[in-house]
Amino acid sequence: MQFINEIYSDIHPLYPLERFTRPENILFIDIETTGLSRESTTLYLIGCGYFDSDGYHTIQWFADSPGEEPEIITAFAGYIRDRFTCLMHFNGNHFDIPYLKHRALSHGIPDPLDSLDSIDIYALVKPYKKLLGLSSLRQRSIEQFLNINSDDPYTGKELIGVYHSYVRSPSDELLAPLLYHNSEDLKGMAYILPILHYTKLKELKLSYVSHTLHSFSDYMGQEQCEILAEYTHDAVIPVSFNTGTDRIRLSLRKNRTALLRLPVFRGELKKFYQDFKDYYYLPEEDCCIHRSVASGVSKERRVDAKKETCYTKHSGLFIPSISSDPSMTLRTDYSSKELFVPYSDDKAETLLSDIGCSIISYIF
Repeated sequence: MQFINEIYSDIHPLYPLERFTRPENILFIDIETTGLSRESTTLYLIGCGYFDSDGYHTIQWFADSPGEEPEIITAFAGYIRDRFTCLMHFNGNHFDIPYLKHRALSHGIPDPLDSLDSIDIYALVKPYKKLLGLSSLRQRSIEQFLNINSDDPYTGKELIGVYHSYVRSPSDELLAPLLYHNSEDLKGMAYILPILHYTKLKELKLSYVSHTLHSFSDYMGQEQCEILAEYTHDAVIPVSFNTGTDRIRLSLRKNRTALLRLPVFRGELKKFYQDFKDYYYLPEEDCCIHRSVASGVSKERRVDAKKETCYTKHSGLFIPSISSDPSMTLRTDYSSKELFVPYSDDKAETLLSDIGCSIISYIF
């Protein structure tokens, strides 16, 4: 068995870990195994890290052969006993923790993690994958999102063969990538802590500053119009990013400002009424009228309204709605899922302020 202890004085938590517990009580953990099955593979490396006033410490227990698996588990258990109260990891709830527990119990070793709380960075960030535009939730993908670069060329899967080669013929050349990969993952967990700031985004409120109407020609040469609305916010944004829907785009900047882009529809839309049984439809006028005021309209000019024909038409400027309230929205036709609200300059500030308070929840 080999024991490797390193300290990185330049690595400090760029996230207030005290939101969870005392930072010095948190142990970061990452393991390396010869496969995914707890029953038929072995644990060959346990890596952990912790912060103190000197920086970030990493400790690794490496098994020179599969037979040393119980030795590294026992050494790890003895090292962390009574020193830490909380584990922090990346997707460890699904792999690292149950794997380590199973392998310990298979050797008759008491569960070394039994009394520790658990914080899974992966689980905390997962609900925000779409909002952040992440194509993957792998640790390396989050590092790339945060502009953190690692020169580790291997995946854990690729290193299984390297470990088997090492067991057959130990050498520093084979050992180095095994230790380095685990060390990079341990340091990577410390580096990606700022991603946890984004887990507060659902509570974000934008404060309206100003807006402009912007006209442009699309790729077909058709004139289009959009609203560019500027806001401020009080969130910590480690890396500026863009998010939104097909129609609405939001740029959240690390300088605590935001830009919202809303397309403007110019033309005619329909406002539909839910209580269609209380209305008549007038085919010649192409609109509906409430039964209470329909006495002056001959029966020949009116028919019972249906859901699809119970509407009045409105012309002007419209922007996408973030409300699903049918009494507040307009559509091109009944089956359309694109909802709009009227836009006018005199009500723009109020309208855009309301949107700023709800836009993140709408996108989320």
